[in-house]
Amino acid sequence: MTSTPLPTPPRTGLRARRLLPRLAAAAAVVALAVPLAACSAGASDSASGADSATAAGATSPATEPAPPAVPQHQPGGGELTKGDVDAWLDGALGSALQTTGIPGATVSVVSDGQVLTARGYGLADTGTDGDPARPVDPDDTLFRIGSVSKVVSATAIMQLVEQGKLDLDADVQQYLDFDLDTPKGAITLRHLLTHTAGFEEVIGGLIGTPGSEKTLREAVTAAPPAQVYEPGTTPAYSNYGATLAGYVAERVSGEPFAELVKEQVLDRAGMTSSSFAQPLPADLDARLAKGYPNDSAPSVPTEVVNAAPAGAMSATASDMARFMLAHLGDLPAEQSLLEPATLDEMHRPALGADQLGTLAVGQRMDLGFFDDSTPGVPAFGHDGDTQVFHSAMRMFPESDAGIFVSFNASGRTPTATLDLRTTLLQGFADRYLRDASSSSSSSDDASAAGSSLTTDETAGGAGQLDSAAAAAAMAGTFTSSRSPVTNPGALLALSGQTTIVPRSDGTIAVTPKPLATTTGVYELVDEHLWREVGGDSLLATRTDGDSDDADATVQAISWGASFTMLRAQPWQVASTALPSVIAAVAVLLVSVVAWPTAALVGLGRRTGRRDLVAARRPETGRRRRALLLSRIGQVATLLALVGWAVVAGQAMSFVDVSAGSIRVVQALQLVGVVAIVPAAVAAVQAVRERRGWASVTGRVLVVVALVVLAVFAVTWRLLSPSVSF
Repeated sequence: MTSTPLPTPPRTGLRARRLLPRLAAAAAVVALAVPLAACSAGASDSASGADSATAAGATSPATEPAPPAVPQHQPGGGELTKGDVDAWLDGALGSALQTTGIPGATVSVVSDGQVLTARGYGLADTGTDGDPARPVDPDDTLFRIGSVSKVVSATAIMQLVEQGKLDLDADVQQYLDFDLDTPKGAITLRHLLTHTAGFEEVIGGLIGTPGSEKTLREAVTAAPPAQVYEPGTTPAYSNYGATLAGYVAERVSGEPFAELVKEQVLDRAGMTSSSFAQPLPADLDARLAKGYPNDSAPSVPTEVVNAAPAGAMSATASDMARFMLAHLGDLPAEQSLLEPATLDEMHRPALGADQLGTLAVGQRMDLGFFDDSTPGVPAFGHDGDTQVFHSAMRMFPESDAGIFVSFNASGRTPTATLDLRTTLLQGFADRYLRDASSSSSSSDDASAAGSSLTTDETAGGAGQLDSAAAAAAMAGTFTSSRSPVTNPGALLALSGQTTIVPRSDGTIAVTPKPLATTTGVYELVDEHLWREVGGDSLLATRTDGDSDDADATVQAISWGASFTMLRAQPWQVASTALPSVIAAVAVLLVSVVAWPTAALVGLGRRTGRRDLVAARRPETGRRRRALLLSRIGQVATLLALVGWAVVAGQAMSFVDVSAGSIRVVQALQLVGVVAIVPAAVAAVQAVRERRGWASVTGRVLVVVALVVLAVFAVTWRLLSPSVSF
């Protein structure tokens, strides 16, 4: 007989059974919360970079030396002749299509009143769908030109202005047959053509498939976006605004918009292979290039753009050459589209400092056209993108030249077509239009961008102090003005935020810089104006209140003429919102996973230790109902968050989400909000009954988690009555 006490198995088993649900819950949190954290890392990390740099005053990249000011442009001295341009295009586009995964491209160039060349590269139809492969023919093959359509629409509108049928500065309500809600102020055609009408972004229904065509009236009246900015003050690119301008033209002319443009613009200019019609006439449809994600994927169905004036046109490169000639004033009188004075008005900035404030020192919209000037080379034009077609057009009035290019795929990387067309357009200007004197002076002369300061004046002394103060005023996180605001689409603003960090040399680091995924470094070149070091990209700033106040914080930053970055409110910053959401989700996951685990362990207890069951105080009556309702709310909240993630993914892929589906997700979210009450009751009950620190802490954390997610739902408009975005 031994004197050593034997272990007590029941206690060991009880300890293990208590540990089991905790381990299971912890494992579930790790398995489910880590992907959530990974998804938010891009947004939260970039946003936290700005906050930490501001707080510490010397964090990367703020202490990094400024990058060398590489030459912005390298003029090639090429002769603008057909032979030289053809050879250059063959080299620039021929091999690039294969390396980027783009099946085909079409391009045209005009100079001195003539179509200098029109070229086709690659395939309009790869043959992967069973049809014979078909090469691109610049005279025969139609491409979808996306938002380049807007300048064709603007031309038709300006014809009506010339005729006195439309007034650029009159309230457009007088031309409409429905009431347009404009709480921020009356809207004019000038606002619509410059993307300053103040509309929030609309994503749903923008691009559809064959059979989803709508009339133009249906497109503008079905679900108009809310007006969230004062007209004329905040550039916010708007397809709806351009579409509404087209509907005004349709109403005043008495003709369907597609017919109006065909008769007054396309036929007059000799653009016989172009059309806004959807579907295209059979003869043109047979010549339309197919669109692809990349050269190894099957084609996608023909895209339907119900915002037709904003992006429905199909055209050949040769026809677009004639359109460029028309806007350069080079077509014969009987084919000219507008009077010279009207052309001049369309090609100069349409808004001034009285509307835009200090944003006017940067790039501004012309009437329908972007100001695409670079130092020494004035230019105007427009880019256009559908899901699979990508186009760009530039005209250079002082050189009487222009270039148009379009691709029928997005390529293998997200920025493949953007990078290629940027290289092509900049390369054309550098090789043929920029002389050595303009290039060498561009790095020290910012007059083309509206600046009166030179690099030397901002490099030291008082200039350095001014730059440092201006950089400090820029620090923070910014969201895009081109975003939904009043509906659940506001959630999309959590992605794509921009952070600005002051650097020790008075420059700023912008992450990501506009139209890129990388960081750009910008230097102050004039009051309220920043230019990318070694580049042409401009940022114009505006503060609230006195623009001369050196300590005023920048509230708005415009770029690219029709886009504005707006300072995010603290609750909008991803690095603040997402961690709290992830923590709340983790709490609910622990709670939800713990129920079945505890139930299974409890079953084992009942078969092994009856005395423990007797000692345990079960939930009964009202207590049980409160706990049950709390648990239902927790599950509903988690399901709602999954639903919002699906909705956001579909919206960002231009996949229409039915209103019914969104209402279901909203109902789940609302159940979670209401569940705060029974969850709080259950927590109070646990305290009163002294159910132990673990039970009390868990129930309190559940209440806090539900409150956090309810606040998140309300602030991000997830429970908004409007579900149109």
